[in-house]
Amino acid sequence: MIRNWKKIRTCAVLAGWLSVAAAGLWHNSAQAEALQSLQELEPEPALSAPVMLPVAGVGRTKATLPLRAGKPYMLHLWATWCMPCREELPKLAAFLDKNPDIPVVPVALDSGVPEKVQAALPRLHAEGLPVWTADRQNVEPFLKSLSEPGLPMTLLIDAHGQVRSISDGGVDWQEIGAAGTVRSLLQQVE
Repeated sequence: MIRNWKKIRTCAVLAGWLSVAAAGLWHNSAQAEALQSLQELEPEPALSAPVMLPVAGVGRTKATLPLRAGKPYMLHLWATWCMPCREELPKLAAFLDKNPDIPVVPVALDSGVPEKVQAALPRLHAEGLPVWTADRQNVEPFLKSLSEPGLPMTLLIDAHGQVRSISDGGVDWQEIGAAGTVRSLLQQVE
């Protein structure tokens, strides 16, 4: 009887691990399919008042978005605790490494001080990513003004600081022609 119980327990544990593995594979394939094309971020009429977001950087650097007044940029909101963000982040880091001239500003929400976020980047496979953080209390009013706030989120911000397009979840930073697409989008909202 004890032998049978061990076999049943072993089968149950194995079935549990297989279920977890299958769920992980399903989640990863669903996440890969869910990435939005950068081309879908077509500019719309202004979706918000100008974005004025206080952010903090490494070494107690303080700034307010936009970092470069009068210039369009992409604002990428993410968090260290957000699983879809963690899957997208290495792709964004690689994109920015290849295209340092493209103004994409990643801002980590509710993720701790900038030094803590910077220390997490190697674990997230996103070394070299610029580190900016914002407190939820500073971002909450802005997020509430958007139609469906969720993370990760990439926003196309025009030269006047207004949101012109919002991603519905993560975007495909590795798609063919991604850099050209982002440059074109930014040029359209100058």
